[in-house]
Amino acid sequence: MTRILLAGAAFLALTGAAFAADPYQSMYGNTLTITGSDGTKVTTYVNQDMTWEQHSPNGMVVKGTYVWKDASTACFTQTDPAPQASAQPLCLPNQTAHNVGETWTVNGMDGKPVSVAITAGR
Repeated sequence: MTRILLAGAAFLALTGAAFAADPYQSMYGNTLTITGSDGTKVTTYVNQDMTWEQHSPNGMVVKGTYVWKDASTACFTQTDPAPQASAQPLCLPNQTAHNVGETWTVNGMDGKPVSVAITAGR
C-alpha cells in the first residue's frame, strides 16, 4: 500500500514551475492522471481540505491527508487502508504550481520517468 503512495506522490516532485501561494490550488476539483514508465495509469485527487485519494487500475483506492511542513514541502500520510504502524509520512520538498491542461514529467520513486497531467473536473 505504501508503494502506491510513494509512486503516486512522485507527481508532486520539483518541476520548475513558478511557486504560488498554494502550489496545489489548480489541483482542487480537478483530476491528476499519473502514468508510470510501464504505462500504468493512476488517478489522483488532491483536495483543498488537505486530503487526497488515488485510484489504481485494479480498483484499489488509497486515501490520506497532507500537511505543509513549510511553504514548499508537503508531507503525505496514508490513512485508508490503514498503513503499517511503522509507516512514516512522505515529505516532498520544492512543490510548485501547475495549470489545468498541463502535462509534465518527473522521476518516480524508482528513478524512472512518470508523466503527470491535470485535467479539468473529476
